Amino acid sequence: MTGREQILSALEAALAYGDTSVIVRSSGAIAEVHGLLTLRQGAEWDTLGEEGSKLTYRHEDEANAALELVGPGGALFCRVTFRGTNQARAENYSPDRATQICERFGCLAECAGT
Repeated sequence: MTGREQILSALEAALAYGDTSVIVRSSGAIAEVHGLLTLRQGAEWDTLGEEGSKLTYRHEDEANAALELVGPGGALFCRVTFRGTNQARAENYSPDRATQICERFGCLAECAGT
């Protein structure tokens, strides 16, 4: 997914789920924020990543499901992780949540060719 409006819409939907973590990376810092967040667009500050960035969905073994905003060169700019979707952590794993997240965002994995 590469369209600006599509990326912002998917991020907004992802952040509306409870138990998310948002990790933003730049060359100078890494910030991680936990909790229910909202995405608001302003007149001057809705840029995220670089021109040509794409949003992808990943759910690898022994990891929580995540949406990742990746730059054209492969640099990771932002990751939204969905806690409770890691099967390797049985004490926290929620199969219903994992299924719901996959049904909502799994198409982004297909769009990315993964």
